[in-house]
Amino acid sequence: MSRRARPSFTGRFAGVAVGAWAAISLLAGASLMVSHWTVLPKPDVDDPAFTEQLNGLRTAQDDQQWVVVHVLYSRCSCSQRVFDHLFDEQRPAGAHERILLVEADPAIERRAAARGFSVKIVTRAELKNEFHIEAAPMLIVIDPQGSVRYAGGYTDRKQGFEFRDTAIVKALADGGDPAELPLFGCGVSEELQQALDPFRLKYG
Repeated sequence: MSRRARPSFTGRFAGVAVGAWAAISLLAGASLMVSHWTVLPKPDVDDPAFTEQLNGLRTAQDDQQWVVVHVLYSRCSCSQRVFDHLFDEQRPAGAHERILLVEADPAIERRAAARGFSVKIVTRAELKNEFHIEAAPMLIVIDPQGSVRYAGGYTDRKQGFEFRDTAIVKALADGGDPAELPLFGCGVSEELQQALDPFRLKYG
């Protein structure tokens, strides 16, 4: 009767290595999924510092006008989708729009200038410490009196095809009160990136 051959040391080591690789792959995949699908935190619209900093973006021509601020992160693919939407679609009438851009990107800045958007460049730390914002892309709408009337997302789901910024601005201008959409996108602050991506796979 033949005896069953015992697995060699090399074979056992290979099995352990494959198992470890599979476990690491699962953890990595889970980490990336969390960073892609988690609803991200929004600032407190009742925070005086938040409102003050946003109103600091207003200019003389914004007097008695609705102001729309697009908080976008140059390294975020979700923000890139919003960039393309802003530059390719008809913008709402009767509102002045600003881009609060986290980290400079000359190509984006040139496109924005060509479409008439003013751009303010901030660092990741400035976005958190001065504006109390930690994630992007975020849509913010300020009424003519300087009150923040909307601070939230652009779509009702991650990577949604229907951008609702124009409809939100119009509804507010017409006296409506549209519900704030969840904020999907990218962590911007160091702390939020670490929480979303502890293995630094996305934000390495």
